[in-house]
Amino acid sequence: MVQTRQQAREATPDSRPAVPSEKTTPPRQRKKSNAEILEEEDHVSFGVLDLLRIIGGVAVFTCMLSYFIMGDSYVWGQDKIFRKYWNGVKRTFTKPIYLDEATLALYNGTDLALPIYLSINRTIYDVSEGRNKYGPGGGYSFFAGRDASRAYITGDFKNDLTWDVSGIDEERVQKALGHWVNFFASHDTYTFVGYLVRDPTKAQTEAPEPEPEPEHKPDEL
Repeated sequence: MVQTRQQAREATPDSRPAVPSEKTTPPRQRKKSNAEILEEEDHVSFGVLDLLRIIGGVAVFTCMLSYFIMGDSYVWGQDKIFRKYWNGVKRTFTKPIYLDEATLALYNGTDLALPIYLSINRTIYDVSEGRNKYGPGGGYSFFAGRDASRAYITGDFKNDLTWDVSGIDEERVQKALGHWVNFFASHDTYTFVGYLVRDPTKAQTEAPEPEPEPEHKPDEL
């Protein structure tokens, strides 16, 4: 009988209310002081600066090694490609200038304080790197400080130093002038500057004579 009562007590669930367990609240995070925040930011910035120093050091070492081995190049003999790429970058981010004919004439190489400009098909290029060719006494000095698009087509460097190409067959203009336009646009040292603003009334007062037979054409300018 005693055993039966004991078994019954074990089978009957405890009717007493369960004592609620104490809630565990997470510890509150301490707010960082301004000094601590600045210190963490300094650690991050120092890390970035260190990375930049490493990259810069590697770049300088590579350039010096290239010059030591090649003797005349800091970019492993790829100077033309590098200059062409750099000129393209400058052209993308440089605002073009606009010059009239009178202002363009000042950049003919006689003033050593100014660069040498020439224009072809209304596009102005800085040809200062070729000062021995385009400067005073150079073989192509007559191109400096002006737009002589007509002369690039006809080869007459005495009578056709003008931008007016009227009277010339259009197909010939496209072929001959297009060649030189591409030449300057893709040159690795001559850089784009801006555009020529022409006076439309000047074409009437300086209309060229009938087209003469070509004298000679430059192989490379």
